[in-house]
Amino acid sequence: MSNVIDLNRSLLINDEQLRQSEKKLDALINSLNDVIFEFDENKICLNTWFSRMDGRAINPETCIGKRLSEVLGNEKAQKFDDAMDHVIKHHEPVSITYQSDFGTGQWFVAKLGPVYDQSGNYTSRISASVTDISEQKKYADALKENENLLLEAQSIAKIGNWYFDVSTRETFLSESLYSILEVDSIPKNVEKFDYYLNLIHPDDRKRAYVYFSNIHDIGHSEFEHKVITPTGKTKYISVLKGKLLKDSAGNIKRISGILQDVSETKLSAKKIKVSQTELVEAQTIAKIGNWNWDIALNNLTWSDEISNIFEIGPKAVAENSIVKLLMKYAHPNDRHILKQHLKDISNITNTSYEYRIITPGGHVKYLSIIVGKLLRRDDGAVRKVIGTIQDITDRKQAEIDYLRTENKYKLVLETIKLPAISVDKDGNLIFCNKFMAHILGYEQNEILGLNWLEKFLPEDQRHGLSRWFINGSFEAQYISSVICRNGEQRNISWQNTVSYDENGNIREVTSIGEDITLRQRATQALISAKEEAEKSSHFKSEFLSIMSHEIRTPMNAVIGTTNLLLSEDPSPEQLEYLNILKFSGENLLAIINDILDYNKIEAGKLALNTLPFNIVTLAQKIKQTFYSRAIEKDLEIDLFVDPAIPEYLIGDQIRLGQVINNLLSNAIKFTHEGKVSIHLNKETTDDKQTTIKFTVSDTGIGISPQNLALIFDPFMQESQNHDNDYGGTGLGLAITKRLIELHQSDISVFSEPGKGTKFSFSISFNIAKQIKHGDLTPTAKTNIDRSLPGMRVLVVDDNKMNLMIASKFLKKWDVEVDEAISGEIAIEMVKSNSYDLIIMDLQMPDMDGFQTTRIIRRTNPDIPVIALTADAMPETHNKALAAGMCNYLTKPFVPDTLFEKIAGHYVPAERLADQP
Repeated sequence: MSNVIDLNRSLLINDEQLRQSEKKLDALINSLNDVIFEFDENKICLNTWFSRMDGRAINPETCIGKRLSEVLGNEKAQKFDDAMDHVIKHHEPVSITYQSDFGTGQWFVAKLGPVYDQSGNYTSRISASVTDISEQKKYADALKENENLLLEAQSIAKIGNWYFDVSTRETFLSESLYSILEVDSIPKNVEKFDYYLNLIHPDDRKRAYVYFSNIHDIGHSEFEHKVITPTGKTKYISVLKGKLLKDSAGNIKRISGILQDVSETKLSAKKIKVSQTELVEAQTIAKIGNWNWDIALNNLTWSDEISNIFEIGPKAVAENSIVKLLMKYAHPNDRHILKQHLKDISNITNTSYEYRIITPGGHVKYLSIIVGKLLRRDDGAVRKVIGTIQDITDRKQAEIDYLRTENKYKLVLETIKLPAISVDKDGNLIFCNKFMAHILGYEQNEILGLNWLEKFLPEDQRHGLSRWFINGSFEAQYISSVICRNGEQRNISWQNTVSYDENGNIREVTSIGEDITLRQRATQALISAKEEAEKSSHFKSEFLSIMSHEIRTPMNAVIGTTNLLLSEDPSPEQLEYLNILKFSGENLLAIINDILDYNKIEAGKLALNTLPFNIVTLAQKIKQTFYSRAIEKDLEIDLFVDPAIPEYLIGDQIRLGQVINNLLSNAIKFTHEGKVSIHLNKETTDDKQTTIKFTVSDTGIGISPQNLALIFDPFMQESQNHDNDYGGTGLGLAITKRLIELHQSDISVFSEPGKGTKFSFSISFNIAKQIKHGDLTPTAKTNIDRSLPGMRVLVVDDNKMNLMIASKFLKKWDVEVDEAISGEIAIEMVKSNSYDLIIMDLQMPDMDGFQTTRIIRRTNPDIPVIALTADAMPETHNKALAAGMCNYLTKPFVPDTLFEKIAGHYVPAERLADQP
């Protein structure tokens, strides 16, 4: 009985302990808010424990005795079933995250595992603890979204973060940093910091190492440097250190910061700086400045260039309103202009006007003011005015000078025996000299105001000239037909001078011409013949000869007239225009000579004419010839002649001079700063012969290596653009090379683009043992003593313009001149008069100069006859000498050369009196 009582007592105690355990379990489950299931191996729920909280969509007790698929449906229960299969098969726990209507939230984590008895044996039961993690999931999603937003912001701003863990010595780089550095990954065996240092530009690497080595001591400082990405791009990077993380002992645990790609900002800043610099330079060059006037604040600001224009400092600007400032320096005679535009500030409008100022230094300047932009208040009143001021003094002075000299030029054009016209921008005649009016068959007052293109040009030529007016680009020389009153068409060769307005548009075109109708017909006949027999070498020489003559004849008129006008003491502006005309004519003549020289060389008809000459004098003359051109470009000409070189040599100084001239001309042409040099150095010498090395060098643009082999080819230049930039035929170096080869030598060239070019060649000369006064070319009278009184000369030429030009120069030298317009007339004049010299044209109708000279020589064998012709071919030269002429001069002639050849035959009156 006592045993039964003890047993009952024991059962009661156990039952009480069980109830206490259940209470504790319920309390624990309620505190955890979890749901616990027990399943058998058939996945049927045997029991469940859960907190008694409301809000669950499904009551866990409904699962007892059922499979989860019966409660949740097959699709939603599938993940649970798969997990239980794993536990049953492998007897090991598994954890799943699952979204379901089960529980109070949408997300939970379920931990499933096998159930063992006290002996550790598997009971074929499965426990599942389900925890609601909806809040944690929501926080995790929000955190992920924030991280994505941060990454997106970093990507947009090209910013990445980094930190360095002091204890682990590891460096962390955010994903955006990899993108900035254009790196997919960093090799595992390479420290990230070392990898980054290797990307830093070599110029910045040392500074970067110092910065990062001392980063814990430098505060929140910023450091900029360049990196070179693996793809080869150069980027500008800004590094900013953040706050240091320290432990409780004050030791640094972590260093963090940000890194930003500032390449675009850096490049934009550079572009802005360059643009600002270029703007200031442009304003300085154009003498233009901008101003900004805040009317409400009465505050005036303007650029430095306006201060330079007014010759005042910024302080003077700050102390004045724009009205006071402009009125203070306005020219007394122009103040009414300012008052008119500034009298009512509230009604100021977009406008532009010109007026004069007197600067504090006393300089009178012309200014152009433009009111470019008006900013208004809501009520329409002007609150700010923006505009520009430009110093237009040079342009206005040029306009004044132009108007002052226009009548003088028209007077010159009226007196010359050449056609001359001026037309406005629309082609209307505003000037026509008597000579041109006579050709057309009109009186001057009948044609002024008529449209030149519509009235006097054939219809097929109007379009071409109209395009010139529209495009604002006129040919310097052209040939056109004109329709005369009687219906006849005459062909005129024109030389044009174009004046432009301040906008670059044509304002006026002045043309001087020559009636070449008959000559052009002859030329056309030659061109037709050329087309039939162009492959013939003989025909080519004949064609070049005739074309040379036909080009040189009008060139003689143009250059001769220019030289005459230059000798008439022109005004400075006239001198400028005449020098331009002379320079252009001489350039065209040089091109013609180049073509003829090259043709002679190609035909093998050019031989060296060796005579004694002074090498030092030749070099000095060449330097002097180019001195003015060098001065214009602010270049130095360095001439050195080795003292060991004999002074007098035997050679062709004309062709040698041509070689040096060509090289020196090119050197000056392609050099914009620095100097050009001519060096003559002795290489070898003995009693009979010396070898001289000639070197012409410059500090110019140089020649690219690929073009060095081409520059001696005919019609070639170092760049195909150079013929536009610098002019020329491209024959100069080809001729130079051939002339040096005639001297049994070669030319070498060394060049470095951007630094300069050096040409060298060596020539051997025989030494002149003894020099007599007559052995060297006689020197003509000096420019100071240009008088040949008592000398009588007959000029024979069928071209009246050539007669007039030659006669005018001869008369300037006190020569008595007679003129003959044909060979027949010249023969008769020689019979009845005594002449000291005859100047003979070669190509004349009926009786040419050769035949005329032969007839004169029969009765007057001693009269010197000088050929003056437009034919520069060597065959013609030889033919003239064979006909009995003593000298030869080509048109257009240089007055100094003509005087020198004539003076060689002049005998003063006192010497004539001494002769027996």
